Amino acid sequence: MADENNMSEIERLEDRRYAAMLSRDVETLEELLHERLLHVHSTGNQHTKAAYLVGLRERAWEYHQIDRSQQNIIVQGSTALVFNHLFLRLELKGKAIELRNQALSVWIHEQGVWQLIAMHSGLEPSTN
Repeated sequence: MADENNMSEIERLEDRRYAAMLSRDVETLEELLHERLLHVHSTGNQHTKAAYLVGLRERAWEYHQIDRSQQNIIVQGSTALVFNHLFLRLELKGKAIELRNQALSVWIHEQGVWQLIAMHSGLEPSTN
């Protein structure tokens, strides 16, 4: 039952995180992201929590649509892994792009709170 409760909590937190990304709600992201966050984008670029939030604030990237599918959550002790397929429409430094990615989000539970400590995404394999 504890794992089921944790899975529900992680699902709720993921919903909050993606909603905050779309609305540029930096305050919510400040709460959800761990201080040691490392966000690895499908381009290979990496951002810390501070750099990610600055980029969002300054509109270096601006999300317009994020669709998740095939979500799979695995909770093991104080760690949760979230696998997703993502479709994203965004502006990256003023250029409109669309991405189809596979993503892994890693949440850890410390001091009674779940926070995202790692995010890694890669492009979906080519179907050609």
